[in-house]
Amino acid sequence: MTPRVSEKEVSSLSLSPAEVTALLEVSERRIRKEIEHGILSSPQLDFEMVVYIKAIDRLAELEPPVEWRRRVLVEIRNGFVHGHVTSVPEQVEVVKGVLQLRLRALAEEVSDQVVPFYRWRAGRVVSDPEILGGEPVFQGSRLSVRRIGEAVEGGEDVATILEDYPYLTREDVEFARRYARAYPRVGRPRESSKAPAR
Repeated sequence: MTPRVSEKEVSSLSLSPAEVTALLEVSERRIRKEIEHGILSSPQLDFEMVVYIKAIDRLAELEPPVEWRRRVLVEIRNGFVHGHVTSVPEQVEVVKGVLQLRLRALAEEVSDQVVPFYRWRAGRVVSDPEILGGEPVFQGSRLSVRRIGEAVEGGEDVATILEDYPYLTREDVEFARRYARAYPRVGRPRESSKAPAR
């Protein structure tokens, strides 16, 4: 069982939409929509905003109006008045007499999904300009983290990956998949090896 995350780890989080999408498996479109509507004020999301995104994603079928969604964020922020997950109330009333949000359980779920990834990344992923031109690799190796993540995304069997790279764990492979989603390659796409037909 993963140990409960520290309050310091939670309060220092700042995630991009791509990271939230990869770690919580919510639509990046949903996040961009909240930014476009002015509900989220920054493309870098603090922990309270991430909890809000998780809550709104769960309520997506209701298609709540913008003002209602703003109220949800206000209630979440009010619940985090002391800035600690353990001091968050069990529930907050979002729509008076109609809808309550199980805030503490939601906050714990989000922290349990996000913080272990950051711990793994800090302990297992390194970037050195002398190794693969600075491409992030698994510590102590020349194996690209994105290469493993993209292999899993492409359908390669986890057991085969673990057999080929015995120094990796299942956690490494799973988090590499999330890493590849959270931090996609930047730059121009590779050109096809075939010349275009004229």
